[in-house]
Amino acid sequence: MVIGFNMTFVIQHFLGLLGMPRRVFTYPDLPNWGWMNMLSTGGVFFMSASALILVWNLATSFFRGKIAGDNPWDAWTLEWATTSPPPHENFVALPPIRSRRPLWDIANPDRPDPIVGENSAVVTLPDHNKIGILSFILSEAGFFAALILAYLYFYARPQAGPGPKELDVPRTLVFSICLFASSFTFWRSEVALTKQRRGSMLAWLALTILLGGVFLVGQGTEYWKLFQTGVDLSTNMFSTTFFTLTGFHGLHVLLGLIALLIFLWLAWEGDFASGRGESAFKSVGYYWHFVDVVWVFVLLTVYILPLVR
Repeated sequence: MVIGFNMTFVIQHFLGLLGMPRRVFTYPDLPNWGWMNMLSTGGVFFMSASALILVWNLATSFFRGKIAGDNPWDAWTLEWATTSPPPHENFVALPPIRSRRPLWDIANPDRPDPIVGENSAVVTLPDHNKIGILSFILSEAGFFAALILAYLYFYARPQAGPGPKELDVPRTLVFSICLFASSFTFWRSEVALTKQRRGSMLAWLALTILLGGVFLVGQGTEYWKLFQTGVDLSTNMFSTTFFTLTGFHGLHVLLGLIALLIFLWLAWEGDFASGRGESAFKSVGYYWHFVDVVWVFVLLTVYILPLVR
């Protein structure tokens, strides 16, 4: 096929350099044009015969050919490590990678690569759960920072109508203590999970959920009292920024409680046996501690700052 192709078209290229135009049905009897065109025509027949052989080979292979194995080329790279055709999951487990030719290493365990040599390093992949939740926390911290700055901006420009004096600070402090205490109880549940103390882990986690729920109830009752006095989201800039900031935080607490309830159910079903799921559980812990830390800044900004000003 390659020979016939080059006999046909490379010769035509040289004929073009000699001045022969394309797509002509005849040509003058100039030096070298005749035999070169004859040779090019022979290349066409040569290429056609090669194409027929290719078609015959494809048909024979399709109807009567042997079934190819998983690695008919005896290749060394990972795409040939699975079956042919591959299953939906591709690989049940990735083989150990010690060099540039992993399949050769598996087939020849006693013959290390003379260039790379024996593998002497242990590569530990990063915890994807931890990286994911920390990235999310970083983005959410930016949102909270913007909301706190917006609140401070309008707080520094007092307007007519309700303001921070409408808030029940002592009552909020009590509910805040419940939220802060939930960080301690969650930490105790993490310790219990690490030590495989299922009962203790369930108890501390349930207490964490209870304390977080108490905080949400406290925040909801505060909203209700403000609504009863005619203060809502559209009353003035204070109420708008207050409800937006504390409501955004309350939403994060609610989402955290939903996640904790899911993990409580999983722990009750025994899904955390033998350390399984510990990384995901700790990632939720990062989120829960973040929610508590954010409330420290919200509490200082919204409730404590007006008292010391």
